[in-house]
Amino acid sequence: MNNEHAPRPNKRPRRDETRERKRVAHSAPSSSGAQRELPGRAFHYRVPRADDLLQQASRCSLSKVGPTEIGYFSKYSASDVRFDRSNLLKYKEPTLGANLLHGIETYIPKEEQYPDAHPAPIAPILAALEHFQGHRTDAAAPHFVTFRNNLNKIMGTPYNSSSEWTFLAEKRNGCVYLDVHRTQSDLDTASRGVHENQRRGAYAGRQFELASTHAKPPSEHDGEKGTGSSTSSQPSGERAVNEDEEYCGLFASTLVGKRLVIAAEIDCFDGSKDNYVELKTFRVLQREKDQFVFERFKLLAFWIQSFVVGIPKIVCGFRNDDFELCKLQSFKTVDIPSFCRKYWVRTCLFFSPTACLNFTSNFLDWLRATAQEGRVYQVTYVPRQHAIRMTELSTEAPSQSVSPSFLPAQMGASTSGITIEAPAKAYSANDF
Repeated sequence: MNNEHAPRPNKRPRRDETRERKRVAHSAPSSSGAQRELPGRAFHYRVPRADDLLQQASRCSLSKVGPTEIGYFSKYSASDVRFDRSNLLKYKEPTLGANLLHGIETYIPKEEQYPDAHPAPIAPILAALEHFQGHRTDAAAPHFVTFRNNLNKIMGTPYNSSSEWTFLAEKRNGCVYLDVHRTQSDLDTASRGVHENQRRGAYAGRQFELASTHAKPPSEHDGEKGTGSSTSSQPSGERAVNEDEEYCGLFASTLVGKRLVIAAEIDCFDGSKDNYVELKTFRVLQREKDQFVFERFKLLAFWIQSFVVGIPKIVCGFRNDDFELCKLQSFKTVDIPSFCRKYWVRTCLFFSPTACLNFTSNFLDWLRATAQEGRVYQVTYVPRQHAIRMTELSTEAPSQSVSPSFLPAQMGASTSGITIEAPAKAYSANDF
């Protein structure tokens, strides 16, 4: 989904520390289901200013964080996940003037179709790891396993003064698993129905992805599996937005000694099948304010999302108020920080990759050290206080508190079978 509303610049208000602690204690969104917070088991992490993060003696080096792909899967529905690249699409340059709202009449956002569905279950990641990595014990186990969504939230936090986020965390055998979770605001929005502007923006982003990719060969459709937007109302041969189908890559990365496994939905590839491309949309820039919002906030989000899994190129489609595609612009991920610095250095409003990486490293160290084995926590960022709260969760039970694990039951109490070893052989055309 392409969110075209950027957060406000980071201005931290003055506050009374006692009142702040009370507000943080009551600001976290409630968890879903019958889960409840355990009294007295809350931990707080104060988010430093970006300037302070830049002053750290030990800084993260961009060159030492590069990820390596270790697996992948194609998802057709919640119950149909395949360890292949059948859902990986090839990039093509879209036609300028294309109507990005074509077919929106039949579109129902996924969160409205399935309001109670989990946004991104972790089970396919674990299954893909087992499929590609097996049960080898001669490689170091990961310290964190997560979808990219959670890392996007964490890395952008030093420059986030307005957008709340949350996720669940569970520690097993020293590895911390992060589970994508909706905030209460997100749940309320889904129950009320997505605002029309958000609906149009989300659909335009998906339609741009269709316009920018070649269709799969008929043999790979398998009867058009997945139930996203109905394809029955589309003319023969015309592709429809389908939010159930996706292709995900699995990447291993290291950040200051911490081994991470990151799963990310991939839009398409250009040239070789491991040369991934990220597709984005944004309203055409007409005023200096539009340029500021795009280069100060959206490019930060674009950079984080592509950087954490090593996607080298971003193609952004700019559309007018009638949602017609007006312009294409490509960005090299590695060039975005210097691009933003060049244009906004005079105002000191550019972002620093070093601040993002230093914060992420520090916070993950704290999270792993604070979380207890076998416990589940809700981790919530409260932007008004520029603080993160981690609260242990339990399941309501008559006589005891049982930790509400989100990990598959078949994992049991062990994660020793999961490693982040590189694949046994290089990818070749026979793998696709």
